[in-house]
Amino acid sequence: MFHPLLMPTYAFAWLFSIKAYFSMTIPLEGKLRLILLVFIVTFVFPLLIILFLRSRNIITSLSDLKRNEMTFPYISAIIFNVLAYYLLRNIQISPIFQYFLFGAAVLTILAFIINFFWKISIHMIAIGGLIGMLLGLAFTGIIANFYFIIVPILIAGFIGYSRLQLKYQTPAQTYTGFLLGTFGMIYLALFF
Repeated sequence: MFHPLLMPTYAFAWLFSIKAYFSMTIPLEGKLRLILLVFIVTFVFPLLIILFLRSRNIITSLSDLKRNEMTFPYISAIIFNVLAYYLLRNIQISPIFQYFLFGAAVLTILAFIINFFWKISIHMIAIGGLIGMLLGLAFTGIIANFYFIIVPILIAGFIGYSRLQLKYQTPAQTYTGFLLGTFGMIYLALFF
């Protein structure tokens, strides 16, 4: 339910639910089409590649990939986040949506690089990125209230707890992933 590949879709749905100028200028039909586009490009396509890799035994598990099995899933996620970013650049909507996808691609690249040396929680990077985007919008004054961030923070707690309970990551991998995602997106929002 909170797979990292789903976070861009959740982010768009969350952004569209906020009463702000960048969201209110898009009609409901346009919002639904954009969410569907992001879902297909950033979730369905990478998932099909992961399922293909699993069918060929290139990866051994869908729930707990080993560090050495992450290369192709990371590369596919990077490619499709960049593709979604470029597709949205041709649509006349607020650049906030484009920046989020750009940030998702950058965070995935950083996770890919870190993965060569150490396993980091991509689940926590993803939810941290969503929280960082919302905080960045609040810090820049684009969104006036902070109350909208409570639910994503609770979700982050559940995701982190489950990753630790299932022993998929250590506390250091979990917390580092969350901090990288959060501060990476805050940096993007503040300086771009």
